[in-house]
Amino acid sequence: MKFEKKRTLSLITAILTVILIFSFTGCAPAAPTATPGSAVPSTPATTSGTPTTSKVINIGITNDPATVNPLAANNVFASTASRLLFLPLAALNEDLGFTYQLAESITTEDNQLFTVKLNPNVKWTDGNPVTTDDVLFSLGIYTNPDVGAQSPSTYNTIVGTDNAGLNISGSEVPEGAKKVDDTTLTIETKYPITLDIFNLTVGQSLRTLPKHILGQEDPKSIIKSAFLQAPNVTNGPFTFKEYVAGQYLSYEANEDYYLGAPKINTLNFKILSGTQITAQLESGEIDMNFPLVGNIPYDDYERVRSLANVRTEEGIPSNVQVLFINSQVVDNVKVRQAMSLAIDRDSILQNILKGDGYITKTPVTNRIQYWNEEAAAPEYDIEKAKQLLAESGWDLSKELVFSVPTGNTTREKVGTIIAESLKSIGLNVTIQKADLATTLGNVQKSNYDLSIIGMPDVPLNIISYLRVYASTKYTWTQYSNPVADGLVDTILSSVDDQVLKSSYLELQQLIADEVPVAGLYSEHALRAINKRVTYGELKEYGALLDVEKWDVE
Repeated sequence: MKFEKKRTLSLITAILTVILIFSFTGCAPAAPTATPGSAVPSTPATTSGTPTTSKVINIGITNDPATVNPLAANNVFASTASRLLFLPLAALNEDLGFTYQLAESITTEDNQLFTVKLNPNVKWTDGNPVTTDDVLFSLGIYTNPDVGAQSPSTYNTIVGTDNAGLNISGSEVPEGAKKVDDTTLTIETKYPITLDIFNLTVGQSLRTLPKHILGQEDPKSIIKSAFLQAPNVTNGPFTFKEYVAGQYLSYEANEDYYLGAPKINTLNFKILSGTQITAQLESGEIDMNFPLVGNIPYDDYERVRSLANVRTEEGIPSNVQVLFINSQVVDNVKVRQAMSLAIDRDSILQNILKGDGYITKTPVTNRIQYWNEEAAAPEYDIEKAKQLLAESGWDLSKELVFSVPTGNTTREKVGTIIAESLKSIGLNVTIQKADLATTLGNVQKSNYDLSIIGMPDVPLNIISYLRVYASTKYTWTQYSNPVADGLVDTILSSVDDQVLKSSYLELQQLIADEVPVAGLYSEHALRAINKRVTYGELKEYGALLDVEKWDVE
């Protein structure tokens, strides 16, 4: 069931709620390791060990989830992986509206008190009903300072939390959340927000955990509990089967799922390189790739499009690759300006993206409502870049470490090009590669010089990302500017369309001028689906919302 998407953007104070959830490496579960591309289990057995007929879908990804624990979800796919097990209240769909999942309805009369009615048909896999007590327990865990859950700021609009989203109520649950009955609760926010923003933050991020299983766990150690490393009581369309780091993540159908048992028995995510994804699409070892976390290399697009056993679809820009610049390390604005000017974005578009993408100087695309077209226009001028660098008095012997995450081969190529471009104007740049989770964690903690990260481009909630670049209170760039802080605060506290428009335009221009970050490009990620799949594909938004309906010949 869907409810209508409001067109008016509103104000929020939740940070990167939906897609990016960053990690501390100590929170990831221990798991066996294996060579990427190794075989996955595909044919289940009966209790006697005799193989049974099975429907299986294998999906290629390049980003290792590292965990299915929703408290420790540490990258794009980890968050998605946990939602297959633990339903959120609502989820963003492909139309940028919302689809109810655990919730049957979410309503508000004043945009400040939200009434959540749970679907009474949802049950845990051990037969117990999912109740309001589970939801409130889970909210308390996510916001408990002792737990160390990822991105608690998602919940910082709720009465009883601080700006970091941590519970300061003196009770187990933020005081703004109250039980009405076993299937109804209310959540009060500190100030009015639209229903869209509530659903995008609280609704989509709150993946409910079983209180009857975890209620006696010590909050200080719950994130590392054995249950959350391999959950065996869940409420989503699939149940956890096995995770082997660097190799695969495997699920089995939840036969008692409230929307009906999935038509496929086993769902596997194979962790591969980009070239392996292409090869295994061709061989039929995988049935599809997962765009954004399992990109086909641009050099392979024509090869994949020509395959007889797959159909392909062109993607839309749904994230932006951004050059993060630590302003405490590069504290001279002229050096940051020189860096942006030294990058030939058009060459990246034509030679790396093969014309299949979008380039920008600011970290947003033209899909947002208040887009500053002039600020976003790419500018490439090597001579001006050299001049600015000379004027800055920058010590050219100072080494700048450029952190480039592995997995996305296109991004790795672009990282090399950017490093060479910066060297060409005289900067001393050294590339350092690490897995995505490690790189993201370091960027979140501002433990980097330069880095390239893919950031979400969700038009409903763009201030959550802009403030990460430019607001002193929220930034990962260590950039501090009272004007930027004022603009962010205005956007977060205003409902006037003209005020919002002028503030958004000015903030984008300031980012273009001061360069706390530099926008680079957005990919039109190619989707490939084996023709044996009769229903099911992974879109940019709402990728797995109807996975219980997926089927194969």
